[in-house]
Amino acid sequence: MRALWRGVLLPLVIATAFALLLPWSAEATKSKPPENDGPPMRFVVVRSTSPGCEPLCPEWTSAEGAITQSTPAALKKFLKKLGDKRLPVIVTSPGGRVEAALELGRILRARKLDIGVGLTRFVECAPEQKGCQLDPARKGIYRGALYSAGAYCASACSMMFAGGVRRHVGQWAYMGVHQVTSYVTQQKITYRETYRVVKGKRKTLSRKVVRRKTVGSYTTTKMGKAFNARMVAYLKEMGVKQTMYDVGQSTPAAEMRQLTPVEMLNMNLITSLDATDVLVSIEVCKSATPAGNCSLAPEIKPQPGSYPKHVVPEDGGMWFVVVRSSEAGCEPNCPEWISAEGDIDAKALSRLEVTLKALGGRKLPLVVSSRGGDVETAMAMGRMIRKARLDVAVGGTIFGGCQPRDEGCKAPGKSPLFGNAVSYEGLCLNDCTLLLAAGKTRLVGYGARFGWYLRAKPPASVLAAYLDEMGVQAHSFDDAAPIKVVYTDQTRLKAAGLLTRNGSVDLLIDGGVCRLIPIPANCRLAIQGEFARKQ
Repeated sequence: MRALWRGVLLPLVIATAFALLLPWSAEATKSKPPENDGPPMRFVVVRSTSPGCEPLCPEWTSAEGAITQSTPAALKKFLKKLGDKRLPVIVTSPGGRVEAALELGRILRARKLDIGVGLTRFVECAPEQKGCQLDPARKGIYRGALYSAGAYCASACSMMFAGGVRRHVGQWAYMGVHQVTSYVTQQKITYRETYRVVKGKRKTLSRKVVRRKTVGSYTTTKMGKAFNARMVAYLKEMGVKQTMYDVGQSTPAAEMRQLTPVEMLNMNLITSLDATDVLVSIEVCKSATPAGNCSLAPEIKPQPGSYPKHVVPEDGGMWFVVVRSSEAGCEPNCPEWISAEGDIDAKALSRLEVTLKALGGRKLPLVVSSRGGDVETAMAMGRMIRKARLDVAVGGTIFGGCQPRDEGCKAPGKSPLFGNAVSYEGLCLNDCTLLLAAGKTRLVGYGARFGWYLRAKPPASVLAAYLDEMGVQAHSFDDAAPIKVVYTDQTRLKAAGLLTRNGSVDLLIDGGVCRLIPIPANCRLAIQGEFARKQ
């Protein structure tokens, strides 16, 4: 053995050394570790209770409490449970472990999450409330409202905050920084080391700690160059200027420096002067492209995203196309309807049947404008409309952009056309009135051109049977007294049973109808970004 190693084997060596354990913290108090600064940070999902937001409401992650060594692991577990959801983080925290805060910031940035300083006022049930049990249908989601008064992000929390993509601090919220304080624990460590001496040099074979003993502890605000460089590098990584760290290090640990909005903006700690509300306001869910944190109520199921092929004949016969309101402010929950315009030709019945079948049971009102046409087809269409229990209104659709007979609008589509319908652009003459008579709700607004004179009148018994079936007085269609008006006499039409109520097409397709309770059947909630290219 000696010849092989050319050295001396020393089987047992006992060595003693001193080690300094430095659990970093940004807390001001020197006499206690950060774990004593209140409950550790907890994470829960909150859904806004702001009036008028349902069925699509903003949600956020409420993060309140002290940052401990286990907080990053808790956040990772929470985000894993969330899956693909990207909810803004609303934080209030006194700070805590700096190392943990840096890790939290990197987690937020990796998940591309926004952050704001705020508090959540829980409704019905709060996470800390004793005996709080959520309804299983809520799927662990609390309900509440955001407020800024009394919210704060102090000390190490500012490092976590820097990790957000968009970063906001409300007017009444508090952001504070001060010197980093390290809590130093001195330990005497005894270990057993086995080594060989080879060519006069010691080569360690194994080392094992056999005893540890704490011999003292103290706090200090003097940071080494390596630590300072690491902190500055982290802020640079997050796009925040070194000024933030310098301001904090120039503030005694026993004090707290509140950063003003302008200061925070200049050092890039906040991304705008907007309050935290911009992350969770109900307005973020009311555009054509709702924010990523907008979610449907648990009991609401998204409607099918595809639309039927636009049925538009070449010869000027009646078309059937699904239209979605382009009225400003209605998105993402807008009314839709079937635009039926043109002459009632012999094939109009089959085109209507194809459209209704493709809608898969969705009940959209028929907004019709026609000079009439084939009376037998009109009655057959009327019976189909009555069986489907569709509403009918006289009106003309004003399309925005793509027109039904444009080349690009004829192909099967995954989206509707966009537009608005108005009474004064509509007409319903002659056999068209038989379509109106079939509607569950029947509307002819002022300005619509309305009247009849059945040129190819069917046998009186056939027409009378149809009108009786539809609940319309047959004598209203007496040839001796044809109605020929430009400005509709709603009183007379209602008395004849042709109208179910006074009013125009707006009662069915106005952008505000989807805010009614219950929500009308022709309102469709668009999924995130579905119609962004149309705007």
